[in-house]
Amino acid sequence: MALSTSLTSKAYMVEKTVNLGTATGTVVGPAVGAGTLVLAAGVEVITAVEDITTFTVAVSDATTTFMAATSVDAAAAGTMVFGTQTLGISADADTIDAVTVIDGTTSGATARVWAIVVDVNEATRDAAEVVRDVLA
Repeated sequence: MALSTSLTSKAYMVEKTVNLGTATGTVVGPAVGAGTLVLAAGVEVITAVEDITTFTVAVSDATTTFMAATSVDAAAAGTMVFGTQTLGISADADTIDAVTVIDGTTSGATARVWAIVVDVNEATRDAAEVVRDVLA
């Protein structure tokens, strides 16, 4: 028997609003479960970034860099940064983080880190295990 489409995995977005900080470092982003395929990742700048020497952001889970370092230097509020993408599976429950490289003085910026993900673990529920509405 085929699985119902309501039992199969579908792509969805995870996101977290973060402060990118004032110095080079890693900022914890949205959480994903083990066996999650990251299809795309990026950053939306919420508060404008000052024009300094260097301000780049990458999106990574410390094993795979899903979005390569991309400049957000002097980015206006509302700017969407997508950068060069790499697909990857998060083998363990983890977070998808913003990794910044900052050269210059900044007061920091607020951004939304997002990723489009799919749970690629085995769909183990069959029709007999699904709770159904009972029609009277």
